[in-house]
Amino acid sequence: MADDTGKAQVAYPRPFSRPPSEGKDYNTWQGANGADVGDVTVKADRLPSRVDNAKRPQYPPVYEQKWGTCGQHAAIASVFTYEMNVLRGTTADSDATRFPAYFSWNMMNGAKDCGSEAYHGWEVAKRIGIPTSLSYGGGKPKSLGVWPNGYKIWREAMEYRVTGYRYSPVTTIDQLNEARGWMFDRNLPDAGKNAIGGIFAMDGRMGERKKVTVTIPKGEYAEGEEMWTRWGPSGYGHGLTCVGYDDQVGYDLNGDGKITNDIDTNKDGKVDLADWERGAYIVVNSWGEKWSGDGRIYLLYSAMIDPDWKRGNFLGRVEVDHQTPELTLRVKLSCDDRSDLRVSIGMASDPAAKAPTKEFAPEVLNGWPLFGGSNPGHVPMVGPNDPTPIEMGIDLTALREQCGSKSGEKGRLFLRLSRADGSKAEGKLHECAVRHYDEKGGFVREEKVALQEGDFGPRTLNIEAVF
Repeated sequence: MADDTGKAQVAYPRPFSRPPSEGKDYNTWQGANGADVGDVTVKADRLPSRVDNAKRPQYPPVYEQKWGTCGQHAAIASVFTYEMNVLRGTTADSDATRFPAYFSWNMMNGAKDCGSEAYHGWEVAKRIGIPTSLSYGGGKPKSLGVWPNGYKIWREAMEYRVTGYRYSPVTTIDQLNEARGWMFDRNLPDAGKNAIGGIFAMDGRMGERKKVTVTIPKGEYAEGEEMWTRWGPSGYGHGLTCVGYDDQVGYDLNGDGKITNDIDTNKDGKVDLADWERGAYIVVNSWGEKWSGDGRIYLLYSAMIDPDWKRGNFLGRVEVDHQTPELTLRVKLSCDDRSDLRVSIGMASDPAAKAPTKEFAPEVLNGWPLFGGSNPGHVPMVGPNDPTPIEMGIDLTALREQCGSKSGEKGRLFLRLSRADGSKAEGKLHECAVRHYDEKGGFVREEKVALQEGDFGPRTLNIEAVF
């Protein structure tokens, strides 16, 4: 075994692990119930030599991405789908139990074909949720930059949330063992024999892949399978999903006729994880099931220790939750520039209140400031070249709780619509209603808000109503 003592730990490498706008103290795991990285001591001798969570029924089939959606295929279509099915005891055998990469991707791609980070999708899932692929209309988009039009889709999204996400390095043995433990049973040995492990999002470098792609020789374990011995020497980043590991897979990197983990193969004067020739992650790509034979490939443990591609040194995990909103806002509105739209929602527990006790500005209706330069695009609400009013929903459950109001009690709603400073955006609020649900999510009633006028842009539109 290598002499390597770096402990499993949380990491926030820039710029791909959390939104810079939230500041350096933003804890992405806050709100999660599971043990944090490093909280549990991992005993490596209890871990099996192979784990492949993609073989579980909770994992979806291999995707074939369109456009620059790799990050969201890893974060949402793969990791989020798997975790939600594990949580709910369901299987990823239909669109009803899978989640689309394109919903979160179109939230911040500027209505252009560009890449995204895994945390983009996980933050969207924290803030507004993710609808199922069935509700969304399948796993593929109709066109770039399109948002779904229909309250039911947005209402369903509110149920499927991320409670926390985390990045951690895997450049030492202890860190590797923690990651292996997560994939085996989430480092919860007391969970019993039926424990189901987690999976990771990862970021590879894909240039000059032929230089790092090998076929395991005949006579070796897993012969004929393809493997990456390192990340590509150059090129662009690419989102992938790490679904498991195999300690027996290996490749003779230094050509000495042996596959070892105890020789200084890179001649740096020490023996550590970077020298390992045996042991690999099981990686699923989003380039279709025919890529690399079955859409999967092995990646040596030591490949993750790449000083030239530091993004590839980390794994991202997520915790999810199935929630039941009890109070929502249904709105139908139009705006010729959804990035410049500004909406504030306030509430007071006193129906006669003159001002809100608490208020918030939904990220989705304020140009997604969370993501900095990434925005929904300077296009109409539904999408490019489509001025149709969009019907959508906003979860007000947490806002009501902050006000100290309980289900069934009357309160006052304060709604303000305007545009960004210096913008020429104009819009109209066509419909507005407060919807009530019981504790199981069953519909109770809808209270429509009377609108004397709905135009906003040159002036701010202020709406107040008792609900």
